[in-house]
Amino acid sequence: MKLNSICFLVIAILCLGCKNDKTTSETLDSNITETNLKHISELSYMEIYRALFVDNNGGFDAHGDLYGQDALSFLSFSKEPGSCGNIIYVSNTSNDVITLALKSSFSFPGNPNNEMLRAYKIAPNQKISVGNSKLCYNGKEYDIKKEITSAGFGSDYE
Repeated sequence: MKLNSICFLVIAILCLGCKNDKTTSETLDSNITETNLKHISELSYMEIYRALFVDNNGGFDAHGDLYGQDALSFLSFSKEPGSCGNIIYVSNTSNDVITLALKSSFSFPGNPNNEMLRAYKIAPNQKISVGNSKLCYNGKEYDIKKEITSAGFGSDYE
């Protein structure tokens, strides 16, 4: 019985040792990736999207004045301190679902992409995160401006 316990202990120690080596390797790989980032001027539209909206708060693709202006007065911005600038929220103070188009404007030196228009649905009396007020990238900070371009009342919240 003691031999089984000793064998189990030895195997457990070896497994933990291997796991720690893997974690160290992953951390080193992550650090190498961070030091080899593209210059901000080389980022594609999708790479900028992934950098701006890291927490699934990017809404869905939108174009133009989709929803009119009827619901604008029921929407408001708020912010909370984040790790890079402020986390921006949009609140719906109405008793109806609101669908809105939100424009994020930015200027990254040498990059032709300078805005994104995303659509969101907000349930009655709810708030959602719509990204940060800054993009921290490769040791620098870039301002991100948020503006609601259109907002209308919807019938469903999905």
